[in-house]
Amino acid sequence: MKPKSKKIRNQRGRPLPIIATNMGKERGGGGPSYSNKLLKFYDDSDDILLVGEGDFSFTKALLLPPHSCSPDRITATVFDSRDDLREKYPDTAETNIVFLEEYTLSENPAKRNNDKSEGEEDYPDIDEEQEQYNADAATDGHSDVPKKVKLLFKVDATALAKTKYLRKRKFDCCVFNFPHTGSGITDQDRNILKNQELLAGFFKSVISILDPRGTVVVTLFDGPPYSLWNLKELAKAAGFETVRSGKFVWDHYEGYKHRKTSGIGETTKKSQERDARLYIFRLIDSANKDNAPPANLKRKQGRNRKDAKRAKRRKDESSDSADDD
Repeated sequence: MKPKSKKIRNQRGRPLPIIATNMGKERGGGGPSYSNKLLKFYDDSDDILLVGEGDFSFTKALLLPPHSCSPDRITATVFDSRDDLREKYPDTAETNIVFLEEYTLSENPAKRNNDKSEGEEDYPDIDEEQEQYNADAATDGHSDVPKKVKLLFKVDATALAKTKYLRKRKFDCCVFNFPHTGSGITDQDRNILKNQELLAGFFKSVISILDPRGTVVVTLFDGPPYSLWNLKELAKAAGFETVRSGKFVWDHYEGYKHRKTSGIGETTKKSQERDARLYIFRLIDSANKDNAPPANLKRKQGRNRKDAKRAKRRKDESSDSADDD
């Protein structure tokens, strides 16, 4: 059964994140499990930019259920070159890259059943129509170029506009999962400062390629030192406000694994066993502009309030004079 979902539109007309309400139940419990709620941080028509993707396993997960995003809506970037990724993540990087390079809409989960039951007739005309349908779905019906994920290497999250492909576009949703400098600094205070600089640079950089009504998504592990980075304050300083936040559920991203920035290997505790949170931000200016009345309307409202006060004052004065008579 398809999960029931609740979608609310904000005052700018853009859908707010969706929370599925029956994605699963606790063992022995009757209600939905909080840990199984899906926080959908994008709209289906969004052009999505993924920053600092590591081995591209998150990109791959967005193409699979429950997301099933259209590949041509996704641009995925990494800081490293392709060769560097192979060295850092030899077990997954190249496999994921090849998968994304070859994936088109015709490979979406709408499966064709080629197995014929006994006595079933062969209808070649229908097969030809299906082949044409698949080709049209993969190319949008009017282009010979398949609809695929765009992969970009050697992209700095703090200087996104330096990449020509990015600065010519405006994205609806920009995502930075588990940002970290990977500098290996053991001093906690210096480590916190370096990662704060990374995030501050990202927020400043993303503005130039973000649609004014778009959103920025950042995920972090719970607890220190990540809670000491003051993510919301960094976003606010760059001109963003928090729309909402929610638990990051690993099971909703098939095959996704958080990888260490410095290369292969796990932290002391496997990422999938660690609690994490997803934060959604939007530009403060655009929110205020959308909600604020026009300047001439504000002036008119002010004059009306003054006129109402004067009328009330005259009425009170008239009433006092009548009482004196």
